[in-house]
Amino acid sequence: MEYKYETHLHTNQGSACGKVPGRDYIAKYKDLGYAGIFVTDHFFHGNCKPDRNLPWTQWVEEYCRGYEDAREEGEKQGLQVFFGLEERFDHWDEWLVYGLTKEYMMAHPDMRDWTRKQWVDNVHAVGGCVIQCHPFRQAPYMQNIAPCLGVDGVEVCNSGNKPEWDALAARYIAHMLPHIFTSAGSDIHNTADRQGEGVFGVSFDHPLTSVYDYASAVRQNAPHGLVIPAGRDTPSTGEPELAYPLTVFGWDCEPTLLTAKDIL
Repeated sequence: MEYKYETHLHTNQGSACGKVPGRDYIAKYKDLGYAGIFVTDHFFHGNCKPDRNLPWTQWVEEYCRGYEDAREEGEKQGLQVFFGLEERFDHWDEWLVYGLTKEYMMAHPDMRDWTRKQWVDNVHAVGGCVIQCHPFRQAPYMQNIAPCLGVDGVEVCNSGNKPEWDALAARYIAHMLPHIFTSAGSDIHNTADRQGEGVFGVSFDHPLTSVYDYASAVRQNAPHGLVIPAGRDTPSTGEPELAYPLTVFGWDCEPTLLTAKDIL
């Protein structure tokens, strides 16, 4: 049996770009046959909804409402709902983080100033994982293409991407990180978005019991599938074009002097 999970989802309670509350997603994913979803709203340095000038505990309370509403509705309808977040570094590098909790965030206001390495170390310390999302996306708000070494996984299929950007991510993985976990996600912001061919995810042959189950699978690169609907082919590792120069970053935020030719 296949158990499908949405790994990349935004609500209008935690993300400024979100269009609907967390609870509105439950029926959609139930109808699509998914076992669960991860709510990954934009965190403090991303496109978050709560006012950054709020006291930290109040900011966290507001930030978590999308997840909490989704979890409450998921319990009613029988859909697993797990907590994650999406944080942004500089103006281009974005990570999906799984394994932190509301209580953990309340106790760690310093996380607003963590470096990439501190994120990895602290998330690993609680049994979580980090995945770089859409590393080859080329959008006005992203000033560079910057795949980051040192993460636990890479999102190689994002339904908000052009297929050629996913192809670049797949080729990067094949050449640089062949044994790392690959994920797919819808990057969904509205229940009306990502219809038919637009809902992505990952799948397992067993249900997840917690977010730490997923984190363990990611860090061990456990067997899994990518949920990519018909009409959006699995990205090729062939010879895609790179539109503009890229820099490869190490997990300590120091740039690694590699060129596109070195990794693609």
